[in-house]
Parts: sequence; C-alpha cells; structure tokens
Amino acid sequence: MLRRQRAFRSTIALAASLTSVAISGLASAEQSTPDSGAEKVTFEEHVKPIFRQHCLTCHNLGEKKGGLALDSYQAVLEGGGSGEVVYDDGDYAGSRLWQLVSHEDTPIMPPGQDKIPAEQLAVLQAWIEGGILENSGSKAKAKKKNPLEFVAASRGKPEGPAAMPETVSMGVPVVTNRPAAVTAIACSPWAPLVAVGGQRQVVLYHGDNGELLGVLPFAEGIPQSIRFSSDGGYLFVAGGEHAVLGLVAIYDVRTGERIATVGDELDIVFDGDANSDMTRVAMGGPKRMLRIYDVTDGSLKFDLKKHTDWILAVAFSPDDVLIASGDRSAGLVVWEADTGQPYLDLAGHKGAVTAVSWRDDGNVLASGSEDGTVKLWDMHTGNQIKSINVGGPVQDVAFDHQGRLITASGNRKATVWDAGGSKVRDLPAMQEAVLEAALSHDGKRAVYGDWSGQIFNVATDDPKQTLTLASNPPDERELLAAASQKLKAAQAELKKATDDLQPIQTKVQTMKDAVDVAKRDLASKRDRLEELKSTLAELNQKEQSAQGTIRKAAEAADVSHDEMIAAKVALKRGDIDDQRLAAAEQQVADAFAALAESRRGLLATREQIVSVAAQRKQIQEAIPTLEKAVSDADGRLQAAQAELEPAEQTRRGADAVVQQLSDRVRRIEAAIEASI
Repeated sequence: MLRRQRAFRSTIALAASLTSVAISGLASAEQSTPDSGAEKVTFEEHVKPIFRQHCLTCHNLGEKKGGLALDSYQAVLEGGGSGEVVYDDGDYAGSRLWQLVSHEDTPIMPPGQDKIPAEQLAVLQAWIEGGILENSGSKAKAKKKNPLEFVAASRGKPEGPAAMPETVSMGVPVVTNRPAAVTAIACSPWAPLVAVGGQRQVVLYHGDNGELLGVLPFAEGIPQSIRFSSDGGYLFVAGGEHAVLGLVAIYDVRTGERIATVGDELDIVFDGDANSDMTRVAMGGPKRMLRIYDVTDGSLKFDLKKHTDWILAVAFSPDDVLIASGDRSAGLVVWEADTGQPYLDLAGHKGAVTAVSWRDDGNVLASGSEDGTVKLWDMHTGNQIKSINVGGPVQDVAFDHQGRLITASGNRKATVWDAGGSKVRDLPAMQEAVLEAALSHDGKRAVYGDWSGQIFNVATDDPKQTLTLASNPPDERELLAAASQKLKAAQAELKKATDDLQPIQTKVQTMKDAVDVAKRDLASKRDRLEELKSTLAELNQKEQSAQGTIRKAAEAADVSHDEMIAAKVALKRGDIDDQRLAAAEQQVADAFAALAESRRGLLATREQIVSVAAQRKQIQEAIPTLEKAVSDADGRLQAAQAELEPAEQTRRGADAVVQQLSDRVRRIEAAIEASI
C-alpha cells in the first residue's frame, strides 16, 4: 500500500535562487503577450522575457545562484540545488516558483520589492496551466489529476449511534481562579462532542449547546493534545509535566473510564496518537525521539531518532499506514508505521512545525508552522501541493470530513479554508494568539481557544452564534446551584407552555370533530349518489330493452294481423276452412296482448326512471353545499392546527430543556454524592 516517493522540494535553495535585479526607471521589457484563447503560452516567447527582466542577472547558466538557472528551458525543468520549481501537471498554485513570485509564501520574490506586474503573473500562470510548453511546436502532456480533488469518505463511522458521554463524572478535580492558556481542543468525528484540555483534566461539552457533559481527570499534569479515535468512541490524551513525566492516556468516551496508560517518559509528551484498532500509540516530545508503543503489552516498538529538536506534532494516517511528525526546527517526517522506516522527508517550512493533520482519504497531509504557512503535501509523490499564507504563526491546523481546514494563528484569528486551500472566512478574533482549533463532526461549528484561556464555539456559517466554553469549570456544587436554578425557571416555562397549549388543543379537537362529521355526511351523500347513478343506469338499460321488446311485439302483431286478413279473404274464396281462420284470429289476439303487456312494462320503467332521476338531481344539488361545508371545516381545522403547531413546539422545547436540565442536575448530584 505504500506509495512511491518522489524527490521532495526544498524552499531554501529557491529562496536564494530567485534573487532579482532591481532596475530603476527601466521600462517594462518588450515581450509577447499570449493572445487570449488560441495562442499557446510558451517559455521562449512569453516566459523567458519575464525572467530576463527580473531574474537572469543572477540565475543564468554562467552564474547559477542556489543552483538555479532560468535562462534555458531545460535548466528551469531541472530546478535548483534542492529540487524542481515548476511541474507539468497544470497546477500553478502548487509551483514553488509561483508561490514565491506571487508572494503567497516566504521569502517573497523579488526580495524587498513589490510583486512583478499582474499581467506578467498572468503569463506565468497561463504557462504553468498550459503544461509549461517550451515553444510553439511543443505539445502539452495530459494533465494529471488534481491532488486536492476530494470525495468525502466515512472511514471509521460507527454503525450505531456515535459515542456520547453517558456515565461520565461531573466532578471537577481542579478549580482555578482564572483560566490558563488553552493547550488542547478536539471535536468528535461523528458526534456533537467537544473535548477541552484544562489543568489536570479534560472537560467534555455538547458541541451544539455548550452543555457540560463530564470531566475526565488527568492527574499526571497538563493535557498537551487530545485526539478522538476514528470511530469517536475513545479519547487519546497526551501530556504530563515538564522534565518530570510524559504519557498518553486512553479514555472510554461513554463512561469516562481510563482504559489504558501508555508510555512512561522522563519529560512531557507534546503530541500523541493511536492507530485505528488502538494497538499502537505514537508520541513525541522534548527528547526528540518519535516513540511507538505496543498497547497490548506496553512494550516500546520503535524509538525513531531522525528529528533534531522537540517533536511538537504526531499523527497516524487514516489508513494506519503512515505516521507524520513535526519538530521545532522545521523538520517534517513521514514514517512507515509498520517498519518505523522514514518514508518522506518534507522540507519547506522555515519555522517550527506545530501541527499536522491528515485528510480523510490519507492522500494529503497538512502541516502548520510558525513560519505563517500551512502546507499541503501529496503523499503519493512527496510534492508540496499548496502553501497557504495564514497571516501569522500557525499554532494548529485540522481537516474536517469535507476536506476543509481550520487554522489557529498568532494573529488572534481562527480561519476556515475550503478544500482547495482558499479562505472561506476569518472567525471572530480572540484577545490573544489562538493556540488550538477544531471543526465539528458536521463542519457546522468551530471550536478554538487562545493564550488567555478563552474558548469560542461558533457557527461556521454565522459566526455571530457564539458559545463560550471553559477549560476549568466551577466545582460541582456551583454547577448544581446554577443548574437547579435554571431547572426551576425551565419548569415554570414548561408549565406555562402546557397551560397555554390546553385550550388550543381543545379547540383543535373540536374542529377535527366537526370536519369528521362533515366528511362523513359528504361521504354518505356521495355513496348514495353513486348508488342512484348505478340504479339509473340499470333502469335506462331496462327501458331500452323494453322498447326493443315492444318493437318486436308490434312487428309480430302486424304480421299476425296481416295473416288473419289473408285468411279471411281465403275463406271467402273457399281456399281455407273456419278452423284455420279461428287459429289466425287467436294468433292476432295473442300478439296484441303481448304488445299491451310490453307497453305497460315500459310505462312502469319510465316512472322509475323519473323517480330515480329526481332523487339524483336532489343529491347532486346538495353535494356542492356539502363540499363547501367540508372545505370550510377543513380551513378552520388548518387554521387551528397552524395555531397549535407553534404552541406544541414551544411545549416540546420547554419539555426538552426540563429533561436536559433534570439529567444535568441528576449527574451533578451523583458526582457530589460520589465525592462525599
């Protein structure tokens, strides 16, 4: 699974190599400007004239300061003494050349001067985006995939509900008169839960409303870092006491129980992390060694000695394959977790590396530094993808599930950046340098704290929605008194809301009953109408049948009558006898009798049709009135329900507050009882 290493980039040589020559009063050199759209942007026609104007006095094949020459295409591709300065992947923002000449990173180039003109920067950008072509006959290579493209993953997400404190003690081990500098903040990856490091304790808060949910004792000293396990069920707390003790403690989030203590260092641990199955813990501190312990038996697995200064940042990759560590002298190393061998040595920072964070897919590592930048590194190649100028010494950096970043900086700001490294917004400034910052599991809130001990919990979309948290809350008796007072007020609000709701509920029920009656009456009438329609259809069919019978009977009577006349004529001629004539007369009589019976049946059917049609007409005339009555009743019901809904919401909200405060009071009472 390990990725192939590519030569890492260094800022140092480039810092020396892009020294420009200031030419006072010199008009801009004549150069071709790429025609927008069609013309290729090439080194020979468009870029080299820019280098000639600003760089070639110091950076030519005869005098390559820092090992970098910019007067030939091949020399530009080779880069300086420490690596390449441009790449053919089309990502201009990831080019060190671009970062320095655009003043996005330090040291700015040309040194001590303004940026080169915007139109020349546009040429350089277009050249890199177009594939760094040499001349008009060159063809761009197929662009590589943007390493900052990101699809949110759900690695580690628990199948059931995410862990929240259930039986964690509310007892406060240490109560102080004033807060200390905030040393550690973490947000659960899957739940609205915030963990804040205090003095000899870790305080757990509900991330959405700021409710205190529990306190974890950390008797060994000050928590220096807090990390949640990938499923959010456990908390890793690294810390201790300077020059005395260092360790990593693992807590169960639901119960608050400390399930393991790893390490017995002779000095404090500044940062620590565990792999996904919590079989290994990595930690670093002033001893300059990255130590990896086997949690199952407590043995030291690796003692890695590449760092030259205090190790300030340590983190496992999401897939547990790599470990990143950063130190006070700008060192940043990525290690193979299974073997302890160095995988990447990432050079580029010029100040202490204070924090590292992995994107969820493990393909990108973010590193924050006191040089004022956050750098994003491609773990497939070791390339620096982007350098973000934060505007002050970076004290913390963290990804969220969407690939966004939050930074904490010495400029008193916490800042949110999108997945491409562009600023989204600065969050409300604090009194002093911001030391710690984290984004909530859903990215909707940011929690950050400063040197003075202030901690803000703000909505990222609306920073005016701000909660204040405390790393050292009051003792449980003060908490109980305050919670009991709030509970009493909430219970009064609930009673009022319930009392106000009762008449509205009665009114709504009356309206519902009226609507039900009207609907039943309308349904009955509609059923009767359908029944009459069916009867009428049957009668119409019967009428048509009777008319057919009459026609046939009349035709038979006419035939019989004709036959009788013919028989009488034949009798006079002597052709038939009296017996045959009598039979013909009887046939005529029978035919007319049948005709008369058919006509009587038709008259009866027509009388039924008239009666049913009258009933149907009466019901049809009544239905619009009934429909209007139902509609009016429905309207009254909807109005009553519209009045009911906010009242019910108020009652439900008050009930939830009462339940929440009741639970809080019970927890505090239990903590007091346990401490007696």
